[in-house]
Amino acid sequence: MATLSLRIRDGLKRKAQELARRQGVSLNNFVNAVVAAAVAQEEALAWFDDRLKTQDLEALHRRVSAFMRRSRPGREPSVAQIDRATGKR
Repeated sequence: MATLSLRIRDGLKRKAQELARRQGVSLNNFVNAVVAAAVAQEEALAWFDDRLKTQDLEALHRRVSAFMRRSRPGREPSVAQIDRATGKR
C-alpha cells in the first residue's frame, strides 16, 4: 500500500476530521473513501461517454422520453418489463 503526504488547509482538515468522526472512521479511511468515490465517478463517466459516442443521442432521448411518459407511480417494473418498454425485446 502506498503512503501519501498531503498538504491541506487547516480549516479543511478540521472539517474532514469532523466528517470522518461522525461517520465513525479514521481520517485516513475517510480520505480513501472520498478518493475512491471520485475515481469511480470519473471511470463511470468515461464508460458512459465511450458507449454514447456511437449512439444517436436524439433517438436515445426519444426512447427515454417515451419510456418516462409511460411510467406511473406504483410497483417497480421487472427487468423484462423495462426491456420491453425500451425496445430490447
